[in-house]
Amino acid sequence: MAGIGFELKKLFVGSGVIKKLRAYSYAGVICSGTMALAIVLLLTLQHIAVVFGAGKHQQELFHITMVYALFLSMMLTSFFQTYLSRYVADMMYQEQPEAVMPSLIGASITLMIPGGILYALLLHTSNELNAVQKLLNWTLFMELIPTWLQMTYITAAKDYRAIVKVFALGVALVIGLGVLLLWLGGDVFISLQIALIIGYGVMLVGFMRVLLKYFPKGRGSAFAYVGWLSTVPDLLLTGFFGLAGAFVHIVVMWHSPLGESVTGAFRQASMFDAAAFYAFLVTVPTNVNFIVSVEVNFYSRYRQYFEEITGGGSIGKIAMAREGMQTVLQQEVNKLVQIQLFFLVVYMLFMRYFLATIGFTSDMIHIFLVLSIGYSAFTLGNSLMLLLLYFNDRMGALAAAVTLFAGNLAGSLWSMNGSPLFYGIGLPLGGMLMFLVARIRLNIYVNQIDFHVFCAQPIFNTTQTGWWLRLAQRLNRRAEERLGSG
Repeated sequence: MAGIGFELKKLFVGSGVIKKLRAYSYAGVICSGTMALAIVLLLTLQHIAVVFGAGKHQQELFHITMVYALFLSMMLTSFFQTYLSRYVADMMYQEQPEAVMPSLIGASITLMIPGGILYALLLHTSNELNAVQKLLNWTLFMELIPTWLQMTYITAAKDYRAIVKVFALGVALVIGLGVLLLWLGGDVFISLQIALIIGYGVMLVGFMRVLLKYFPKGRGSAFAYVGWLSTVPDLLLTGFFGLAGAFVHIVVMWHSPLGESVTGAFRQASMFDAAAFYAFLVTVPTNVNFIVSVEVNFYSRYRQYFEEITGGGSIGKIAMAREGMQTVLQQEVNKLVQIQLFFLVVYMLFMRYFLATIGFTSDMIHIFLVLSIGYSAFTLGNSLMLLLLYFNDRMGALAAAVTLFAGNLAGSLWSMNGSPLFYGIGLPLGGMLMFLVARIRLNIYVNQIDFHVFCAQPIFNTTQTGWWLRLAQRLNRRAEERLGSG
């Protein structure tokens, strides 16, 4: 993520409401597009299915298989996303951009093989889906894996206009093609799955073209990225628990009194799921503001502090840069909290009436309000976790992610057999605990930043070693030899 905010800030240069709206639109799509797009598409396609007279069970089959494909592919790729962000940043710092694109291919293959097998077994449990329907949904799942991984790399590309165009084209194709196929009399499930496959396929190809403009095609082994497991294996768990902690309450509720079996091993809790989808959109303001404000203003001070150190600045200049960085960090975090709280109140007030007009019951609206508070706490905690990663406090970031997951899981399990008033309480609990842990850890770490920079580092440079690193080097050598012999 580091640096994307600095580049996006250039879009805000100049006056005029249209320019500001355009810049924030770019920021919103790039920073929150992945999850928000999936949710908006899901809700839109559900509405289209209703308009074209799909039966309730047809709607449920389409809904649950799409949710599982989206949800499980995201969970699978979450292991690699934070880890690959570090790998890409290190490759760019080491001036080895040719190693970036092969890692995208290698990571996709690594996840698609076991993921494809497990998802095929899951689809096999359903007797209601025919072979064509299963194949289409499996194809969508497989296609989503490299698409989500691309989001880790796409933030390094600077052609924001092209990125937004790819998003817009993909969404338009999904909706337009879905409507066309249904209008021609196609089966609801098959028509909408085909539309999703083609739409996300266009995004996959489009994003790859954008990336290839920024990164060279590359050379070396596609699996050289595994070498970083010798140095930053904790980032795998940080990425997984950070995302799983945001959605584990949904899985728990699938097995609560609200949950029901749709087909085979596919379950849902329709009341809870619908409320959760709308509640998640409350995270967009913080995600955008973190990138275009916090990262820009904080990053400049952060860079200045380390430039004084590496550039031979005096003790006085280093101290001034440190104090400036600490002050700006506290200001931006406080502003982040204030903006999110303001938007939370406005969003809950507006959506409470809107959801009532589209058929939400009082219990569903109550769940929505609880989850909106929870997702607000989560997005603030997640922002602080990213700041911990700025300072390479990987253990602090992992502690924050695990706290989110454990708090959400414990609270959700406690509430699932209780009063409906407590449904969803696990997310606010986990999110607030995550925020507190990350805020305390960040304050302590930043106040002791001189110690971490000057005293916590090894006295002598050491050569990185480890089984994974040796494996990566061996794979790279073989790739180079094949390239040379070819």
